Amino acid sequence: METLLYILFSIICVLLIFIVLIQQGKGAGVGFSMGGASQAMFGGSGGRDVFIKVTAGLAVAFGVICIVLARMAVGDASGYRGAMANVPAAPAPRGLPGLPAGAPGAPVPLKAAPAPLKAAPAPLQAAPAPAQGSAPAAPSAPSGAGSR
Repeated sequence: METLLYILFSIICVLLIFIVLIQQGKGAGVGFSMGGASQAMFGGSGGRDVFIKVTAGLAVAFGVICIVLARMAVGDASGYRGAMANVPAAPAPRGLPGLPAGAPGAPVPLKAAPAPLKAAPAPLQAAPAPAQGSAPAAPSAPSGAGSR
C-alpha cells in the first residue's frame, strides 16, 4: 500500500510540474504554447479553465497523499530503534575522573613526579651590524649612459 502511494505521489508530482510549466500567464493564453491548436481543442477560452481545474485537482491530491504518507511514517516510527540498535555498547573506560580515592575504577596516583618540561629554545638573535668602516661600494654608472 505504501509503495503504491509513493508511486502515485511521484506521478502526481511530475504531472503537476508539467501542467504548471505549460500554463501561460493571463495575458498570453494557452494557444501560444500549443501552436494555436488549443482554440480548436479546448474551445474559446483556449483551455485555461481546464488547466486551472487540473492544476487544482493535482494540488489537492498532492496534499492529501503527502498527509497520508506522513501519518504512515509516524505510525512506523514507534518501532524504530535507530541504526545502531544491534551494535553492542563499548565498555566503560577504567579510571573515571571524579570518583573518590579507593573506589573501584578510581585513578591510581603516580609514584614519582613527572619530569619537568624542557625550556623553550632561545629566540633567534638579529644579525650583527656591519662595522662602521666597511660601507658597501657605490654602484658604478652603466656603460654608455652618460655620453651623448
